[in-house]
Amino acid sequence: MLHLGWIFLWFVTGERIKGFNISGCSIKNFLWMYSSKSTEEFVLFCDLAEPEKSRFHRRNPLSPAPGPERRPCPGGEGLSDAQWYLQPREGGALQEITRNQSHLLLDKTTLRFLTVERSSAGSYICRPRTRSPSDEACCARMVLEVRPRADLSCARPAPRTRYLRLGSTDSIHCPSLSCQGGAPSPELTWYQNGRLLSEQRSNPLQLDVIYDYHQGTYACDYTQADGVGAWTVRAVVQVKTIVKNTTLKPDILEPAQDTLEVELGKPLTLNCTARFGFEEHFTPVLRWYSKDSGQEREIPTEEGRSVKAAVEAEVIQRTVHLDRVAQSDLHKTFICFAQNSLGNASQPLQLRGKKGVVLLYVLLGTIAALAGALVVGALLFTYWIEVLLLCRTARTRTRRSGEFDAFISYAKWSASESEPASPVSEDRLALKLFPEVLENKYGYTLCLLERDVAPGGVYTEDIVSIIKKSRRGIFILSPNYVNGPSVFELQAAVSLALDDQTLKLILVKFCPFQEPESLPDLVRKALRVLPTVTWRGLKSAPPNSRFWTRMRYHMPVRNPTGLPWSLLRVISRAFSLGRLSKTETPGRSSQPRHW
Repeated sequence: MLHLGWIFLWFVTGERIKGFNISGCSIKNFLWMYSSKSTEEFVLFCDLAEPEKSRFHRRNPLSPAPGPERRPCPGGEGLSDAQWYLQPREGGALQEITRNQSHLLLDKTTLRFLTVERSSAGSYICRPRTRSPSDEACCARMVLEVRPRADLSCARPAPRTRYLRLGSTDSIHCPSLSCQGGAPSPELTWYQNGRLLSEQRSNPLQLDVIYDYHQGTYACDYTQADGVGAWTVRAVVQVKTIVKNTTLKPDILEPAQDTLEVELGKPLTLNCTARFGFEEHFTPVLRWYSKDSGQEREIPTEEGRSVKAAVEAEVIQRTVHLDRVAQSDLHKTFICFAQNSLGNASQPLQLRGKKGVVLLYVLLGTIAALAGALVVGALLFTYWIEVLLLCRTARTRTRRSGEFDAFISYAKWSASESEPASPVSEDRLALKLFPEVLENKYGYTLCLLERDVAPGGVYTEDIVSIIKKSRRGIFILSPNYVNGPSVFELQAAVSLALDDQTLKLILVKFCPFQEPESLPDLVRKALRVLPTVTWRGLKSAPPNSRFWTRMRYHMPVRNPTGLPWSLLRVISRAFSLGRLSKTETPGRSSQPRHW
């Protein structure tokens, strides 16, 4: 009674909403009986023509008395689009339904309810969206009531989705009447996609030969009284036309070839496209794999998408994107894999660099090689003396009897008071640390003037004799050294090194100094080109420090095994040693031209 009360109150008010009078709309009461154990859909069709009223001369007891005769409203196939409104069950203003919702879908003249919601109960009004002035009064009002179906013991309820095989003979059962037992079936009204099937009144709906056009949304209506009034019970069946299950494995359409030319460094998109024949329980598998060095792994990609669907088959595509083609991708094999219930198919794909790109790299490589050759030729032409000295440096020999591995030269006079104090003095470095590390630890033979030369001889002759017996000359440079008489030892060693190619000179920068004006030009040039090792105080004192490692690098090879090993030892000094052989710059005293 409560439902009838608010419906009747709303009917008799004759309110005018949205600029049109809804009191004159045709009225029909619908009852949606749902089962809590299944997922059901429901539809309302905007049927303005009222075919049932004109054909069977029946009138809803709740509808108002017929008014003056008017021009028939467009209905059925004559209506292309409808405008829908909702009057909530609790009352309130009329609301236009303008967009799809989570449980409601607008489809031209059809209002589709996707899920069961008790709040869906209410009044739904529809009218033509495009109308003439004479069609302003054309509208239909559908009162919807939603109730759960009583639990019935039904072994085989009629399915809400029906599959019909093309070319066969079949039937469609009304789901709401499938569990009535032996009760007689009421007279039904059948709709297909909102179109009235006027000749079909029985349950089930018989179809002689199934064609494609039989697919769609079917609704079956029958009248049911509940002691208060009459309701139209509606049930919905989704019908899909199918063919026989396929007997074939998937057919891979793309990639169509085994190889694909690509451009290195460019992005690439690979499509795996396969055609799957129809299966009633369709579970296709489509994946990308990569195979590298015998190991195969799946490439994670987005889910496959349907690119073409038909009754007999469906084409599905899955895509893999490479941001840039790397050289390593050319060594991989990409595999498109497809599978259905009958078997699987795969198509390997090998990437190959484009010939134009390969030629470009070959051209660039050739140009680079020519440019390198020109640079080397220019360097050889400019530094031919340095190259000659490099070849002479390779002639290393074993130390003879009475020969020293290195002669050590340092300032033998105390430093001036203005000279900064050092944790280790020059005397200690030359007389204690060098013998402890190079002699005692690494087995070199050093020559110290105070220790290994008998006093009483001529200083200059002793120095020249010692230098000639040494394979290396180590000179500890400091302000006291370059400003004192000990610089003569460096000058003599440089002169002898020009004639004796086995003699190599090593500079040890003990502390910073400024070259005096009185420094011989020969020594000045030697300070710029000879290899230099910097002493860094107490940090350099331990035998395993980098200072002693660099000193050992410049020391002579003990018992050398061959020319290539010696070349590797001196390759980093090739150009620095050779620069001593350049001619003097203008404005300086001239030295022998063979410098």
